[in-house]
Amino acid sequence: MNFTTLKYFLVTAEELNITHAASRLYISQQALSGHIAKLERELGVALFDRSPALSLTYAGRQLQKYAEQTADLERQIYQMAGDVRNDRRGEVRVGISHTCGRAVLPSVLPEFRRTHPMVDLILQEDTSSHMEQSLHRGDLDLMIDFMPITLEGAQCEKLIEERLFLVVPKAMLQFRCGACYEAVRSECERELDLSLFAKFPFILLRRGNRVRSMLDEYMHRLSFEPNIILETENVETAMALAQQGMGVTVYPELFRWCIPEDARQESPVEFFPFRDAQTTGTLAAAWMKGRYQPRAAGDFMDACRDAVSAIRAKQVSI
Repeated sequence: MNFTTLKYFLVTAEELNITHAASRLYISQQALSGHIAKLERELGVALFDRSPALSLTYAGRQLQKYAEQTADLERQIYQMAGDVRNDRRGEVRVGISHTCGRAVLPSVLPEFRRTHPMVDLILQEDTSSHMEQSLHRGDLDLMIDFMPITLEGAQCEKLIEERLFLVVPKAMLQFRCGACYEAVRSECERELDLSLFAKFPFILLRRGNRVRSMLDEYMHRLSFEPNIILETENVETAMALAQQGMGVTVYPELFRWCIPEDARQESPVEFFPFRDAQTTGTLAAAWMKGRYQPRAAGDFMDACRDAVSAIRAKQVSI
């Protein structure tokens, strides 16, 4: 038994189809079947049921767990050897949420690529639960997401806190407040009072989204019932509709950092920060304790720290 044989077994166990597995491995179906049969003879157990369709036996399911651990160990060995050679080659595998990716990656990747031209960066943009599973299996070196990161054995480093902002169309605020517009605007910049917007139309993200969950908990505590006229899956859709004067929405600070300062000044909407701890999230990086971390992963973390420091410096103090 060797790493190659275990790799062939793992791919077959994932695909449960010899044709598809052989295609992924760039070998013939006959060769793959031969490797699986040899492994079964060596272990003295059947790993797959062949009829009516390919499926794992009990022994196959148990071997899959150990083979995944072995494949992870193999990756760590090669990562260590590459770092010892110090040739700055290799790969770093990073999981990141779509929201975080839009705000963080443009500040990280260009410089990282310039300083590490021989390192392959593999990105997995996914949900928190899927990224945690990949990190646990060893398919990721790092994941960047909002806390809490609940994976047992993961070590977390807080990067930056993010507030939510209430986004109000200026024309709507002027129409509804009239001569009191400036007074209301100044008051909301100092301390947001949601009751002022009780009769305003709201455009919010659908339930289940992190931002919507934070907002719902906060509004429930205040016994505030927003007048929701539309729900969407996309925060940028909600923002675009607010900019067109359709209604009030809520925008994460991560996205707001991506808006150039001159564009914010000329924007058709007002940004009012929520100041409650319940409307603040913490962006963090996580990796598995005890697993060998390639030097490139450490360098990527340094680049993230530098990017976050630059973002923090650009934050608008309101």
